[in-house]
Amino acid sequence: MEKGTVIKKGVMFAAASAIIAAYGCERPNPHKLSGDTSAVFDDCPTPSTGSGNNVNPTSGTSTVASTTGVTTTTTGGNGPTPGVTTTGVTTSGGGSEGPKVEKTELDDRELDYSEALRTASMLVVGDLPTLAQIYELGDLPPEQQKAKYEELVDKLLADPRFADSMLDFFKYTFKMGGASTVSGEPTRETAPTFAARIVFEEKDWRSILTQQTNTCPTYNPTTKTFADGSCNNLPAGMMHSGMLTDPGTQSLFYGNLAFRRNRFFHETFLCRSGNEQAGGEPTDMPPQETPCAGKDKIPGYQNKWPVNEIAGACNNAGGVDFHDYNTGNICANCHATWNHRSPLFANFDSNGMWQPVNASGEYSVFVPVAGSPKAKLKDWLCVDPATCPPNVSTAWKKTMKVDGVEQAAPAANLTELGQAMAKDDEVIECTVKRVWNYAMGRADITEIGGRSWVNLPDRKDPNAELVTLSKLVANFKSNNYNLKKVLRAVLVSDDFTRF
Repeated sequence: MEKGTVIKKGVMFAAASAIIAAYGCERPNPHKLSGDTSAVFDDCPTPSTGSGNNVNPTSGTSTVASTTGVTTTTTGGNGPTPGVTTTGVTTSGGGSEGPKVEKTELDDRELDYSEALRTASMLVVGDLPTLAQIYELGDLPPEQQKAKYEELVDKLLADPRFADSMLDFFKYTFKMGGASTVSGEPTRETAPTFAARIVFEEKDWRSILTQQTNTCPTYNPTTKTFADGSCNNLPAGMMHSGMLTDPGTQSLFYGNLAFRRNRFFHETFLCRSGNEQAGGEPTDMPPQETPCAGKDKIPGYQNKWPVNEIAGACNNAGGVDFHDYNTGNICANCHATWNHRSPLFANFDSNGMWQPVNASGEYSVFVPVAGSPKAKLKDWLCVDPATCPPNVSTAWKKTMKVDGVEQAAPAANLTELGQAMAKDDEVIECTVKRVWNYAMGRADITEIGGRSWVNLPDRKDPNAELVTLSKLVANFKSNNYNLKKVLRAVLVSDDFTRF
């Protein structure tokens, strides 16, 4: 077999990282306090390239032709102030064809289906392809290798060992697995097993949040088969809501005011860290309400929820003051969202068993104040009808987008919570981003700051074969939310098969 020049993935990843790093930014926010690091956004617009210079006073970027095939680009600078000059190889032409794109190392990659097969095989079945498969692909003429490669990928995805790979992937994603180590606690295997089964059996991925029966399946690693299983942690007559009611998940992430549980579902299904402003619902609007009558507005507050709907010192004496703030932290920026959601997880005890609210209105989690009392609804939300806004209730978000249309996202119980999450555009996008990151060898998307590595249209690249977020979402929806199909789309893409 003859192979062309190969540019290793490390070069490709470094180039991609450089491109992303260039666009990291913090959206200007005139309302935040000085030094406030909580109001950081990931969705900043592409930075301006300047407002003109001596060579080209009406445009931030000028391109000067060169006899050596190298193009010099001058950026920024008004009047006598010099701009920044960079040199690189660019595409030729202009005029009616529109702006041209500077070439990078990514553009110099070459197709190598043999190398792609090795990577795909390790991802899908956890082993290298056989020597017969390598020769079967590599001995073909170049024009026939694409079809053969796709045929071999389909065989990999049909291999029973794919179930093992998916189980490992979801254990890593959910940060859980294995048997419990304390008497009375449930196994940590059921949630990743449930997720792996949905993907392996090509079921609707949204059932991870909405399925009402058999949400605690088991897996036999010897036969590579799944078996039905019930979680048995809810009272009679109450239906399950996918992994939202999984006892292993609720037990593992037990904590004060159910915030650890909220954070798990927030980060897992939104791909956004709960430790940043992204833990809430950021908005550019300055504060519109005061926490309580007679109080000042909270400077730097930026959440879609009215701040007077959540608990604080002025409406819940002795509880946690979620209205508290300083120059570096505005508690309510995250808690306005978290406090509307967390009560929905608060009925589960430390063993993941559902317990009803008792006669005193107490849930199964505690409040981190003197005496460690059990939580009541007033510890999250403002509920006094005499002093609080009307109709304060639990929700997934204040608003979410469904097929691009903004709508409210109330949730009175876990069933409604699962239904809301399953429709949320952000949840759908996060799901396909995780598949992209897995296939391309990226780290967990939340751990790397929630960046989307598939927003490639931002490069304005003319290569129609490049995978984009919109393409993956369209693939996901058109195939009845089949996550295996999304993985296949990435594995056979131009992005994956070039090195």
